[in-house]
Amino acid sequence: MQKKLKEIFLKASLIAKDNLADDSWQAIIKYEKQSIRIKLWAFSLISLTSFIVLIPVLKTMLSNFSQSGFYEYLSLVFSSGGLIISYWRDFLSSLAESLPVMSIALSLTLIVILFMSLKYVTREIIKGQLILS
Repeated sequence: MQKKLKEIFLKASLIAKDNLADDSWQAIIKYEKQSIRIKLWAFSLISLTSFIVLIPVLKTMLSNFSQSGFYEYLSLVFSSGGLIISYWRDFLSSLAESLPVMSIALSLTLIVILFMSLKYVTREIIKGQLILS
């Protein structure tokens, strides 16, 4: 019984493969390439989406500027400069109140998202970490 048990343990003992380290390293490299590829496609999709959404948001922001009367307040600077100097506090508060803040914030948010995702995509492409093989 002990002899059979000894034979079973000898057969079951773990024998290291000759190329175990290379196989492990190749698996890690494969995982990293796959991770980089997924991130690259995700950030490319985010860039494209934010660019597509940015166009109507900018159109909406420009129409909000014209509807809010911001241009009329701003034109007062060029038409009656002396009056603006006298009532500059009221003028600045009127100008600030007429700004379409939500449209500006949404536009700036989309622009920041677009540039950050483009930065990541270009950095990964330039570094050459993505091998398309």
